[in-house]
Amino acid sequence: MKITDDVFQFKIPMRFNPLGYTFCYFFSDSGIIIDTGIKARDAYDALEKQLSEVNAKITDIKHIIPTHFHGDHIGLVEYIRSKSDAIVFAHRSAVEKQKEEQKIWKDIPRLTIDEINMMGGGDITQIFGRLESTIRPPPDPLKIDNILEDNQILRLGDKKLNVYWTPGHAREHICLYDAETRILFSGDHVLPKITSHVAMHIWGERDPLNDYLTSLQKVRDLPVDLVLPGHEYNFSNLAERIEQLIIHHKVRCEEIIDATRKGEKTIYQISSRVSWDSRPWPQMDFWTKRMAATETYAHLVYLRNKNEIIENNKEGVLYYKLT
Repeated sequence: MKITDDVFQFKIPMRFNPLGYTFCYFFSDSGIIIDTGIKARDAYDALEKQLSEVNAKITDIKHIIPTHFHGDHIGLVEYIRSKSDAIVFAHRSAVEKQKEEQKIWKDIPRLTIDEINMMGGGDITQIFGRLESTIRPPPDPLKIDNILEDNQILRLGDKKLNVYWTPGHAREHICLYDAETRILFSGDHVLPKITSHVAMHIWGERDPLNDYLTSLQKVRDLPVDLVLPGHEYNFSNLAERIEQLIIHHKVRCEEIIDATRKGEKTIYQISSRVSWDSRPWPQMDFWTKRMAATETYAHLVYLRNKNEIIENNKEGVLYYKLT
């Protein structure tokens, strides 16, 4: 899809994912691509086909800017590099994140079991035992050629993009803003319909929900005519959508507080009392419950840090109650 005279939106398919595809954005004049899609043969084919439709080819890509390092956004980076001289730009937190992933991946099965137990899901650890073989090591770290900083103005050819570091959905997430065209490339930070997955693991030390809410405010008042996201569809009501997201997380926090009014509960017990958008808790499979629990944990950490919830560790299980 043509966005402006030199900016095109490509749909890169994702099989077995309900979102269906990832958007990536190609700047024909300056050879920039924002995000790349997942690593898969049909994704390669889709990228090459859509480039050809705008009279371009892989070798015309000179600059790769992932909004964040999730697989559906960086999967084709090495493929593009193998066929071009493209260089990669990323926020400096991506370097730290990749180092941590490489360091702990061998311990992920043990950490996952520990996490499930600490969250109060000990009765389902046997299920994980049957699924453990599905865990794969992270890909080799991507070589980052140019480090980006928050509030940096990135000049590539005739294009000037403002860089906003927006951690929350991912620690290294950035949004890119073109002040000339009043377009925001929002990645997964702000999506038009669904809420971004903001999760916390027991081996993490951040407050991702606080990061996310702070990051929303960072881009809320930008003069934007069009938001180009990583998924779903384009939209224009940035400030209104951000207000909806803030309200969503406020309501989620209220639900979690309500769940603890009648005594302390584990993360899994609290998660079972949350109104999830996808499906009710009893209908979730193992992995969906785990994702939901990590979202609940992110909210609990946020509330704990605001002194609205008390956290207690009892024999290796985390319990929460009102202050």
